[in-house]
Amino acid sequence: MIKLVDLIYHSHLNYTRPEQVKENHAPALAFASYLKNHVDITFVKHASFEQHVIMDDVPYYFFRGKNRFWSVSIKTHRFIKALKPDIILVQGLVFPIQVMFLRLFCNQKFKLIIQHHGELPSTGIKGYLEKIACSLADAFLFTAAGNADVWKKKNIIKRDAKIFELLEASTGFKPIEKQLSKTYTGITSETSFLWVGHLNANKDPMTVLSGFEQYLQARPGAKLYMIYQTDELLSRIDQKLASNRLLSASVVLVGKVTNAAMPYWFSAADYYISGSRKEGSGYALLEAIACGCIPVVTDIPPYQKIMANGKYGFLYPPGDADMLAQTLKETERINPKEMSAAVLAHFNQCLSFKTIADDLVEICHRLMTK
Repeated sequence: MIKLVDLIYHSHLNYTRPEQVKENHAPALAFASYLKNHVDITFVKHASFEQHVIMDDVPYYFFRGKNRFWSVSIKTHRFIKALKPDIILVQGLVFPIQVMFLRLFCNQKFKLIIQHHGELPSTGIKGYLEKIACSLADAFLFTAAGNADVWKKKNIIKRDAKIFELLEASTGFKPIEKQLSKTYTGITSETSFLWVGHLNANKDPMTVLSGFEQYLQARPGAKLYMIYQTDELLSRIDQKLASNRLLSASVVLVGKVTNAAMPYWFSAADYYISGSRKEGSGYALLEAIACGCIPVVTDIPPYQKIMANGKYGFLYPPGDADMLAQTLKETERINPKEMSAAVLAHFNQCLSFKTIADDLVEICHRLMTK
C-alpha cells in the first residue's frame, strides 16, 4: 500500500486542540476516510501545540510552527523522514524554503506533489525561490489545469510539468425539502437567486447587481438574496440599490448566516449566482450544487471544471453585466426541477469526498508507476 504524507506548513496558531482543525477544515479533510485499504495517509500539520491524535481512523501529527517565510521545523522533517513515505503531498505553492529543505533533508526517494489552493506566484526573490522549489516537485495538483497557466507564464512551473486535476475540497451539505427551506429562510419569490461571498472586488457583487438589474426589466418578480461575511463594498451596494426602486425592492441584503443554516438557503433558492473573477476552487459553488441549487457563475477554470464546462448550470464572462443579464434570461428555457436533479446527481457522482479520494488514489498509482 502506498504510504502518503499530507503536509501543511502553514501554522494554525489560533487553534489549541486538534478537533478545531477537523471542525473548521472538514471540507478539505473528510476525503481521507475513503482512502482506507487504498492509501496509507498521515496528516502532518503545524499549530500552536504538539500532539498525535486519531480522528476518523486517520492519524494526525501536530508540530509547533511559525508563520515566517524562512521558518523550518527540524522536528517535523525528522518525523517525516522516519515515516519513509512513498509520496509527500505539500499543501500550497508558497512554501519554497520549506519544500527545498524537505527534499534535501528527507532524500530524493519519495515522490513530491504540491497542491495549489488559489495562491498566485510571487515576484522578486520569493518568485525565484518558488521556481527552484517547483523544479523539485514530481507533480502538481490544481482544481482545474487552467489555474496553472499563470504559474507557467511566470516560468515558475515548467510548461511540461505534470499537472493533475483534483478538487481541493468538497462538502457534506445535503438538500433540504424546498418548502421547508423557504419557510426557514423567508424566500417567497417565484424565482430566487442566491449570492454568497465577501463583498470585495474579486467576488464582484457590483457586476452581479448590474446584470440582475437588467434582468428585472423582463422578470420584475425575481429576487436576489445576498449573504456576505464582510462588507467592504456595502456602501457602494447601498448606493446602487438606492438608485433604482425596482432593484431595491428585488434585492435582499441578508448579511451573515451561520454555516449550519446555509443548506436551507441553498435548498430554498432556485439559482446560485456568482461574479468571481478568479478562484482556486469554489467552496460556495460546491455547497450550492450539493443542495441542487442551479449555478449561474463566471466562466473561469475551476468553475468550468466543477460544472463540466457548463453542462450543469450556466457560465458567463467575468465582469460582463450584459452577458449575465442575457444568461439569466436563458435560465427560463430549462425545466428547473429537472436541472436541479441533474445538478445534484452530478455532485454525488463527480464532486463528493469519495470522488476526491478515488481520484487521489489514481494519481498516486500513476505517479508511482512512472
